[in-house]
Amino acid sequence: MRPFYSKILRRSLCSLALSLAVLIGSLGALPTAAMAANQPQLMALFGSNRAEQLDDMAKTDVDKTFGAGTSNKAEGAVKQAQGKAQRDIQNTKGSLKEAQGKAKQDIGRTQSAVGDLEQNVESATDDAQDAVKGFFGQ
Repeated sequence: MRPFYSKILRRSLCSLALSLAVLIGSLGALPTAAMAANQPQLMALFGSNRAEQLDDMAKTDVDKTFGAGTSNKAEGAVKQAQGKAQRDIQNTKGSLKEAQGKAKQDIGRTQSAVGDLEQNVESATDDAQDAVKGFFGQ
């Protein structure tokens, strides 16, 4: 017969493993909120009330296992990372638009310079022809 404390130890280890799996799974998610109530897959499977219950259970297990406030810290860290990623995306989009604008300006300047060069070459050609005609008296 097994001692009573081995059952308690086994249950505690199973609970710890489950809590750790939930924590790792939620932190490994894409930049969405880490908890179950914010995951549309769970909401679709269980309904929003059940998903919220699972979310609360996961938060409670994480807080019991790793200390009070750990779930809030993890959720905050994920939301902070999500916000940073969104800011970086917006900055990148802005930089791309700015680069496109500068490229269009450069194309316009180049076209203008080519046009000016064509006019200068044409003017110089006309002046050379006039000089040659003047030299020969025509």
